Amino acid sequence: MRRSFDFYLSMVATCLAIASLAIVGTVVSNHPTLAAAAVTRRAGAMSPRVAQRQFRQNLAAHAREFIDVKTRLETPAEENLEKPVYDHIATVVDDEEIMAKVDKDRVMGLYDTFNTLLEENQVPQFEQGDIVMGTVISLDGRGGAYVDAGGKSLAYLPKQEVSMGNMKAEDVLFPGMKREFTVSRTSTVASDIILSIKRQTVPTAWTRVRQMAELDVTVQGKILSHNRGGFLIEVGALQGFLPFSQLSTTVDKDEMIGRVVPVKFLEVDMENQRLVMSNRRAVASTFKKNYKVGDVVVGTVTALKPYGAFVNLGGVNGLLHISQISHDHVTSVKDVMDVGQKLKVMIMSRDQNGRVSLSTKRLEPAAGDMLRNPKVVFEKAEEMAERFKEQARAAEEATRALTEGEGAGEAAVQAA
Repeated sequence: MRRSFDFYLSMVATCLAIASLAIVGTVVSNHPTLAAAAVTRRAGAMSPRVAQRQFRQNLAAHAREFIDVKTRLETPAEENLEKPVYDHIATVVDDEEIMAKVDKDRVMGLYDTFNTLLEENQVPQFEQGDIVMGTVISLDGRGGAYVDAGGKSLAYLPKQEVSMGNMKAEDVLFPGMKREFTVSRTSTVASDIILSIKRQTVPTAWTRVRQMAELDVTVQGKILSHNRGGFLIEVGALQGFLPFSQLSTTVDKDEMIGRVVPVKFLEVDMENQRLVMSNRRAVASTFKKNYKVGDVVVGTVTALKPYGAFVNLGGVNGLLHISQISHDHVTSVKDVMDVGQKLKVMIMSRDQNGRVSLSTKRLEPAAGDMLRNPKVVFEKAEEMAERFKEQARAAEEATRALTEGEGAGEAAVQAA
């Protein structure tokens, strides 16, 4: 059954009244169609039929614009819920028979009020990089959030703009929360305002990284992925690059994903967004603090060369030169040890670049034990190391006494 004219008239009047209240303070641009309608009414130059047709067109355009703006002020879930109501309003406005009977003067008065309120309540324009205060309206379930930043539509915070890591909006935000955001992108489309939290943390993160690099501190980094040249690693709020050549050990690349490793800074370039890390330097630094020349360390043979063997000491590779394997002559390193074999070695020297020289020769209970009985060398390594240190101290004291004696003799000669 066809609804009464009064019903449709009250519906249209109610919609226009709501429009004048809901859109004020949320619509940025003025509405040319409404302004034209107001001018037309005041001028009174059109014929009644033309004025009526112009009025109906302006009213229909205004209703559609109200529906569009109101929809863009809501989240997608709210849009789906209320869309049938707005569709019905649009159908009523498009009905020429109903619209021809609407009181023009009454509705045009609403237009004038609406235009005046628009002029008095201009909404701010946003530029990329602006810092704005916003209120979280809702979380979208995909890691992002809708935010009321004072624009004519809700702004959007996507997941990738929440943090440098893999955090989601629900990890740091909740509906009703007020905080500052950075405008990441703007557009002529009302609903296309993208916000960012990440952009606020990046400058501070680079400053901290630069300070830590100057102090040459060791930090922990989480390996995220790898490419042909190395690993993508997360250090604090930033992501850097860890070349394969700067990893202290040779490991399966896929198994490293998700691991946390110690690293030092090789290159910090904020201007070019370049951050290069080194695990090798971090491990070498830790090794340097924990061990000194003369200490005995358990290592694993990782490679055999004609000139010696490389031994991994828990992240630091040292060289066991062929001349430091045994007191007896060694013809081939391969005849003495194998890759993967456990050895106890003595640290003989260490340079500024982290290169470590090793010896098993000093740990032999008897000359040639590394060739004939390497097991006894392993078992008595600490004992032989202490004996070697005592011999070294005795030799040092003898040298000091000899030097002091020579100095006293020269003084006596000069005195005579």
